Formats: sequence, C-alpha cells, structure tokens
Amino acid sequence: MSMLQRLALPPTSAPDAPDRLQALIERTLELDRHVQRRARADLAALPELPLAPAARAQLGPKYPARAFDYQRELERDEDDAPASEAALLDEVARYFRGAIRPQSRHSLFNMVPEPSVESTAAAWLATAYNANSLMDAFGGEALLIEQQVARRIGRWAGWPDAMGISCNGGKFTIMYAIKSALSRIAPESPREGLPRDLVILCSEGAHYCVEHAASLLGLGSGRCLRVPSGSDGRMRPEALKRMLDEEHARGRRVAAIVCCGGTTINFNCEDTVEVREIADTFAREHGLPERPYLHLDSVIGWLYLSLLDADDTQLQKRVPDPRSRARIAEVLRRLRGVQGFDSLGVDFHKDGLCPYASSFFVARDHRFMDELGDGSYRYGDKDFHYGQFRAYRYTFENSRPGQGILAAWVNLRRLGRDGYGEYLAGLHDARNSLADALQRHGLFRVLNRASLGWELVFEAPFAPDLIELAPSYQDLALGFMQECWDRVNAGYDLPLFSIVPGYRIDNDPAAVTTGFLLYPMQQRSDGDWDEAVEHIAAQFHDFQARLRAQPRALGATPFEKPIR
Repeated sequence: MSMLQRLALPPTSAPDAPDRLQALIERTLELDRHVQRRARADLAALPELPLAPAARAQLGPKYPARAFDYQRELERDEDDAPASEAALLDEVARYFRGAIRPQSRHSLFNMVPEPSVESTAAAWLATAYNANSLMDAFGGEALLIEQQVARRIGRWAGWPDAMGISCNGGKFTIMYAIKSALSRIAPESPREGLPRDLVILCSEGAHYCVEHAASLLGLGSGRCLRVPSGSDGRMRPEALKRMLDEEHARGRRVAAIVCCGGTTINFNCEDTVEVREIADTFAREHGLPERPYLHLDSVIGWLYLSLLDADDTQLQKRVPDPRSRARIAEVLRRLRGVQGFDSLGVDFHKDGLCPYASSFFVARDHRFMDELGDGSYRYGDKDFHYGQFRAYRYTFENSRPGQGILAAWVNLRRLGRDGYGEYLAGLHDARNSLADALQRHGLFRVLNRASLGWELVFEAPFAPDLIELAPSYQDLALGFMQECWDRVNAGYDLPLFSIVPGYRIDNDPAAVTTGFLLYPMQQRSDGDWDEAVEHIAAQFHDFQARLRAQPRALGATPFEKPIR
C-alpha cells in the first residue's frame, strides 16, 4: 500500500466502506492488544522476586520502563521514512513504557483515579469528531455545556450566575484567577502592562505552582508572598492581617489572596468565612474601592461542595462512618464562606472520575471575560446569543480541546450532586480501610491522623544500625523508596506509592520527618488492603536484610517534591 493510500480516509459514501467510528474502535483495540503483548513480554523476562513470587501475575501499577538519555534519543531519531505497520504498533507501545496504570489495585501513588467508562467514552467521541471548542459557530454546543458545568459547580458554591473556563489543569485555574485579579485592581494593565506595586498573598501550604503562575503572568514569582499557617493547616488570621497591613504601608496593592481549598497532603483548607471577613475589614479600614480578589484553590476540595447543602441530620445519613463524617464535616465548616469568594478551581481528573485533562476555572459571574481580555473588548448581551459567543477573547488557548468538557458533563449528569457526595464518602471510607490494614499489620505508624483528607502518610521503622550507613533517616528512606520504584518500573506488580521528605506531622514545624504516602482512590476489600501492606512490608524487610548482608553507604540524595 502506498503512503497516499494509507493516509486516505475510506470513502464513507461507498456501500462497502466500514463505519469510521467502528474502524476507530477496532484500531484502538488492536493497539491495546499490542501494548499489552509487549508489556507482558517484558514482564515474562523478569526474574522472580523471593519476597513476592506472585508479583509477575499481572501488569502492575506501571508498564515496564526503560532508562534513557533524552539528548541521545533525540540525536538517534533521524529516520524520516514512513514506518511499517509493525513499527507503528511498536511506537504506540513505546509511548506507554513506564506509564502509571491507575486501574491497578496497587496504584497508590497520587490522586489519580480510574476514570469512569462513561466519561472516557465521551472523551473518546469528542476526540473522534474533532470539534474545536473555540466558537459556537462550529463547535456544536460544547461552549454551552462548558458553561453548564461551571454553572452547576458554581451553584453548589452559592453562585447562581457562575460561569467559567475549561482548561488542562489546576495551574491554569490559578493563572486565570491571578490574571483576573490583576486586571480588576489595575484595569489599565491589559493594555499598558502591569504596574510594579502589585503583590498577591497565598498560604504557606499552597501549591508550589502559585509562584510560577505569577512569573508566567509577568507579575514575578517574588511578588507572591506566603502567609504562615498554623497547626490546623490554615493561614494564621493574625499573620494574614499583619501582612495585608504591611504591604499597604509599603505602598503595595494586594491584588489577590489565593486560599487553599484542600491540598494533596494534610488537606490544608482555609476557613473561608474568616478569610473573607479579614479581606473585607482590610478594604474597609483602608478605604479601598474593592477588597483583594479571593480565589479558592479547590481543585481537590471542590468535591466537598456536593455536600455543602447538607445539615447535620442529612450528613449523618449520607456519611454513615463517624470517622469519615468528622473529617468531611470540618471541611464543610471551613467552606461555608465560599459564597463570598470570586472564583475557585476544579479538577475532574483528580477526584471527579474523568480522564485527563478536565479542569475548570469557575467564577461567580462573567466579569472575568472582560478581565481576561486584552482591554479592547467588553462582553455584552449580544455575545451570549448562539453564533456570537467567542471564547478566544478570554482564554489562554485558541485551539481548545473539548474532551474534558464532555467528560465532566457526562459524569455530572450521570452521578448528580448526591452521587458525587457518595463518592466522596467512599474515598474517606477507603482511607479508613487502608489505615485499619496498616494497624492490623503492626509494622508501620500512620503519621497524618489529623489530616482532613483521605490520603495516608506512614513512617517506616528502620533499624538503628542501618541509619549509620546513611547521612540521615531521610536518605535511608529515599534509598528504600528508590528501590521500590525501581521494581515497579521494571514491571513487578507491587504497590506504587510515594515519599514525603520534610513531612510536618500535624503541620508542626518542630515535628518533621520523612513519611511515605499512600493514596487510595477507590474502595477495595480488606484482603486487598492487607495484601498491599504486606507487599510494602516485605520489600521493607528485604531492603534492610540486603543492606546488612552487603553494607553500602547511602549518600545524601537531592529530591524534588512534585506531590503537594
């Protein structure tokens, strides 16, 4: 077959032409079969592990990986000739080498759930039809559904006029919020550039991308100031007041306060009523035309909004387990003031059971459409009629994929508000089950009992004689973690989990250690959790035994913390 024949689409008008969608399905199945065959072939070549003879029984939480150097790989890639069919299949399989498999029972690395079949199918269909959600004139009703998603989540927060933007991650939601805030406090900035007297505040425990977002927007990472937090993970109210007053006294304007709405570890969540009152008082006392813009970085915590309307009696019925209910009730208490905020972030691919990427920046009204523009256009009534809606005037991208929009809407319609509340309760119940399994085993100690989230951080009891081989406990822990990762990367079906250097127990800066992170994203049987803990314990004992048999110095290991 010639190259042109291979590129040509089958003439769909011909009676014997295969249905294009069916062809896509069959091709996808063919690709999947090849990926699985290649992965299982790599798996079969692995030697048995004495500690876990059944670790090769099935594909684990990652496809087998290989080590490589990016520059050398790029230098070698010089073949511009069309690839054969066999080579194409191998290229697809290569794409997934080392990739995480969230559907695995041993995938506990981070907040990466297995997406629902319904949302994944919807995302696939959006890909197959290849519509651009830039303008409604050729994007179908994607832009309307985008706003329906934002409106629905906004209503849960108490915003009847909410609108928003679909985007590819929580970092984008923060960038949209900061850009809106900068334009609000300095209306001339979209056309003339940012003045030098602007700063933003965020919590000490906020995501590390806030500074990068400020840098990308031209504000500068140094203009992002972190407010100290207390043992409960919230910004200290006196510290927030002091920093607001200090920046005002220096002649600086605070454009925004970026608040935690639930973090990956310890689930730091601000008291939104308290923050709003402090911001309002600050603006009133200094005679400001507006208080600082308030954004809730709730890309994880948005799920709790599904239960925000529940009273104590309803919550007891909807969250039967008292441990789960206590954590959820405290988060709901802290979120009671979100109605007075300006925007929030949502990641459906984190805890909304959607495939990557499905994030939303949700604002209390459509004011952001002007604030995110270039200063030359203002939205009016005519812009909200079919054929006139233009998203490109306020979005970072022009070529806007619609997969995340349809996936989010399908799950919202399929599950409803009550369904998402039930899913949230199930995540907390999974945490309880995993914590119980750790306690039954008796080796590891749970460190984050005060966390309001459903993650678990535990400590491993390394023997004192082995600590002498490493500069610190942290380096010993990193050595163990790396060996666990190496085995999973090779293809063994062992738990994939993570590490938290510098972990603050109960957010106490005086109680710092290195913990290991487990993220249960779906409920499983007690036997499954017991098995996962036993696998981790077996690797822990094996690591110590081999280190004793063949002592080696463990050097200080630099480590960047991407999970936060």
